[in-house]
Amino acid sequence: MGKSAPANSSLIRERLLTSAECRKIADRKMGEAVGDRRHGKELRATAQAWLVLAERIAQAEAIEALKAKGK
Repeated sequence: MGKSAPANSSLIRERLLTSAECRKIADRKMGEAVGDRRHGKELRATAQAWLVLAERIAQAEAIEALKAKGK
């Protein structure tokens, strides 16, 4: 995995990340970007990608919740 992977990740995940976990990773990357003059731009872009992923997961979570509520 590249530099943008969570520090405690493995190549094989037992479960998918939640939107909250993705947001937490994005927050961490933004914090790293502030203190890193050399790679700050890349870290900010990585954080933005994590936020996009978090939004898509949140949408999927909402759909699943609606489906479960309808049953």
